[in-house]
Amino acid sequence: MALIMKRGRNIWIFQTKINGRTWCRSTGETDRKKAEAKIPQLQRLARLHRDAPSGSLLLANAIVREVARLEADVSKGQAIRVSIALENFCAWAGDVALERITSRMVEDYQRSRLREVSRATADKEITFLLRLLRLNGFTVQKPSAKPGKVTPNRAFTPAELTRLFGTVTDHYRTLYATLLATGARLAELVPSERSAHKPLLKSEVNLEERSVLIRTAKARPANTPKTRLIRLPEALIPLLERQMEQTEGPFVFERLHNAPRDFDAALRRAGITKMDELGRKITLHSFRHTYATLMAQVVGNNPFLLKEVLGHQRITTTEQYCHPEAPVIALPFDLDVQRGGRSGWAPTKSASAGEAQVV
Repeated sequence: MALIMKRGRNIWIFQTKINGRTWCRSTGETDRKKAEAKIPQLQRLARLHRDAPSGSLLLANAIVREVARLEADVSKGQAIRVSIALENFCAWAGDVALERITSRMVEDYQRSRLREVSRATADKEITFLLRLLRLNGFTVQKPSAKPGKVTPNRAFTPAELTRLFGTVTDHYRTLYATLLATGARLAELVPSERSAHKPLLKSEVNLEERSVLIRTAKARPANTPKTRLIRLPEALIPLLERQMEQTEGPFVFERLHNAPRDFDAALRRAGITKMDELGRKITLHSFRHTYATLMAQVVGNNPFLLKEVLGHQRITTTEQYCHPEAPVIALPFDLDVQRGGRSGWAPTKSASAGEAQVV
């Protein structure tokens, strides 16, 4: 084994023999002392290639071994989930050698994947990938969330809501309808390990008066949570009644472990694009945006009233939900497109001074 520098290049190369064949890897360093410091790491990589069967360190082969291990040691369901996640990365990166997968590549994949799925789904898929690399002797740092522009949510259109509720399973139908009818945050309805907030209680639902009391999940631990009373549509009452009968314990909804992933699957079944041409995305929080958009029309786009309905602390937050709709105006002329595609201003006999009409 030796460090060499090829002609025309100023980067030191580590070279050794593996099973009678020459094996070279770049150190990425131009200084010899820094290149020598990387020799132990490259020696461990060479030893791994020397002991491993031919082609076993390719991504596709490693996926097959990992899925077989999970099916035997964990469960068939977990093996299927991991298989789908790793095959998504393989389709994006190709059947590359495991040693070629770097932190930069994983970060680029994360950025690409976030255009299609939620952050929770992307993080879970990357966790499966990093475990696969670690089990095969490679350590890659997990990409962290980069600060930058927040991708805005958008509201559903009426046509999208019709398609979504036409394909959603009964397991989620009541939850999605409650999110839409109350404008509640997901943490305000569903128990979560990531939140210390106690979600909607059965005692806070009044089916006779068709109302529900929502406690904000944004309050600080030392402060009393702000509450808001929301009237429910009549069509939602039988769904909530059945939901409370089926759920054990004091909460209306049970804990959901794959809510973002299942929501993305529902969008795909309904043919709804997660991110539109303007970079706005649809998530579970989009039900709250839809509720705010509809409620803004009811309250006359009054941000102060809408602030109390949504349970916001600041009016600047509420302004992001207010989308006033401009009224339709009557054009001061006749737009006639049947005259050979020609139009223009021309005075008429009945027109007074300074008036004209389109001809």
